[in-house]
Amino acid sequence: MMQSNCYRRIFVLGSGFSKSFSPQMPTLRDLNELIPFGIPDEFPHFRDYCKRFLTLCNGDSDYLGIEPLATSILSAQIFPGERERLYHASLRFELLRFIASVIRRDNDVLDETAAAILKQFLVSCENDSTAGSRETLLLSFNYDTLIETAIANDKELCEQVSVDYGVKIDPADRSAKRGKKTRTIDLLKLHGSLNWFPVKGASDELDLKNVCEVEPQDRSFPIYCEDTPIFIPMAHAKESFLRGSLFNLLWSKADYYLKNAEEIYFIGYGFPKTDINNLEFLLRHRDRFKKVVIFEHDGRNDLQRLQKLLGESLVESCDAKEFLEKL
Repeated sequence: MMQSNCYRRIFVLGSGFSKSFSPQMPTLRDLNELIPFGIPDEFPHFRDYCKRFLTLCNGDSDYLGIEPLATSILSAQIFPGERERLYHASLRFELLRFIASVIRRDNDVLDETAAAILKQFLVSCENDSTAGSRETLLLSFNYDTLIETAIANDKELCEQVSVDYGVKIDPADRSAKRGKKTRTIDLLKLHGSLNWFPVKGASDELDLKNVCEVEPQDRSFPIYCEDTPIFIPMAHAKESFLRGSLFNLLWSKADYYLKNAEEIYFIGYGFPKTDINNLEFLLRHRDRFKKVVIFEHDGRNDLQRLQKLLGESLVESCDAKEFLEKL
């Protein structure tokens, strides 16, 4: 019997989910195609670093993916002197700013049919915050704000539904009046979000009490929009981001909810081989997996790999919109 403080079903969302509804939303593959020559002028240190790395690799761009680059930059701890340390701090800053600028928060769902499908899905995921139990949880590895924007742009949803992040993240404008809504979309964002920022002057930006939510319509938006949002980049060196209470609490909650769910669906999440921690975290709950939906790209063998990992009957190659229409 399911406990009252758990969810019966969980939808795990990956980049393919966002890409389906907002085709301009980049995936890891799209990010890699920008490196190094598509990196804008505002990130000169990161661009030059990538160009030098490409030269060292005799022009072989296979070694120039965002994951190994981010891992190398974020894991560096020892520097010969102060100049190198300051340069690396700038390189780290530009890397994070580059990722956040590409995965922008203004990628709306422009297609009316797609917007209708997304709305229907979100309505089906609504929970009653006054009830003793909640039915549906969205567990996302994305840090885009597709879901938040879809709710804000729909008058009906905006008036009736709020996003519950599973942890208390106060708005930057704490004096602003916000009406309490009983209907919620429960959304755990395990890698952070582009609308979360460290509170100005905070000493530890990853501690829950020092995180605030900032939306474009907020009065505080102009003083935060040039800051770097709080998110865990696509890298193997994630330990420094997991210090403090924010991500520790989010991942602990996710593990608890996954343990107690009856049904777990994956939409647009490909179980990347490079992320061993995530694989272990998710696969121990495989007895309750109901469907894994990915969209197979030409020349990719993700479908066969996942069918071998999870079983042919469990994995389906399908666009996220098409799957949700028939769900």
